[in-house]
Amino acid sequence: MGRRRNLRRAAVLLTLLGAMLVAASASADPTAVPVFVIGDGNATAGAHVTFWGAQWAKDNSLSGGDAPSAFKGFAVSTDALNCQFATGPGNSVDGPDALPPGDVLVLIASSITKSGSTINGTFTGMVMVQPDPGYASDPGHAGTGTVVGVSQPCSGNF
Repeated sequence: MGRRRNLRRAAVLLTLLGAMLVAASASADPTAVPVFVIGDGNATAGAHVTFWGAQWAKDNSLSGGDAPSAFKGFAVSTDALNCQFATGPGNSVDGPDALPPGDVLVLIASSITKSGSTINGTFTGMVMVQPDPGYASDPGHAGTGTVVGVSQPCSGNF
């Protein structure tokens, strides 16, 4: 019974967070929503995932092909209306100093590409991840956890 309640709670949180992403994307600064990312091959309830770290590309599977090794798992700008995100490579982008309390909102990426100093990705939905201890903002301290809820597919309107 507790697992079912947690899954319902995660579904409600994902719906609310999806609406927040859409609202932020429609605001004066549509790219103001930074968020972590996992691969769509890893996005199942109960899966242990890496959402941040130096080995992100090795630890995540994408249906659209391999991610560039320079991607560490953090999108600095998100366009929820077009299901896209962008970031910089390697150590040019730091994750947040600390994770928020509770579960972490994470995008589900299907493809990620790198052109010059820009990394772009397409996401298909969102998950909530219950983080493990040990996260730090430098990619040498991986952000890992367990997927506790999966959202509806991104269609530009969560």
